[in-house]
Amino acid sequence: MKKVIVAIVILSAAVAALPQTGQAADLFNFYIRSGLITEDDFDFSPLLWTVGANFDFNLGPMLILSPECDLIVHQFNFSPVWLTPAVTLNLNLSGLYAGAGLAKFIVIGSGYTLTSDFMFKLNGGFKTDSFKLQVYTLSSFNHLFSDMAVGLTLGFGF
Repeated sequence: MKKVIVAIVILSAAVAALPQTGQAADLFNFYIRSGLITEDDFDFSPLLWTVGANFDFNLGPMLILSPECDLIVHQFNFSPVWLTPAVTLNLNLSGLYAGAGLAKFIVIGSGYTLTSDFMFKLNGGFKTDSFKLQVYTLSSFNHLFSDMAVGLTLGFGF
């Protein structure tokens, strides 16, 4: 674990030393997105798809704060409703980004609500003002990087 932290610090310092040619001209970007989510064995059984939205608040040429919320749908069945709100802090370098944050599962059914503990979200991808492609993992803090959910989303900006 210490090696991972040292590698992240070294990589962050190297990226911070690069020329500041940020992509973001606006204060924020808004994306409507859809995608797939599965477990880390990639069997896509059951096939779960997501639909949602996210804001990208550009905190400078290289930092992005991204609150988001997705609705998870299984076989076009909306009972119960699964929501996954999350927030990530991303490092942006000429359209490529990577970051980490917190997420939570919220299941809303008829007369009940279930919530998970906070989870670790690790994500990366490519973004412009009108397009965003994201790959991400979700894992519990108790079992970090085991029993993960893996997702892919494609967003269109407004």
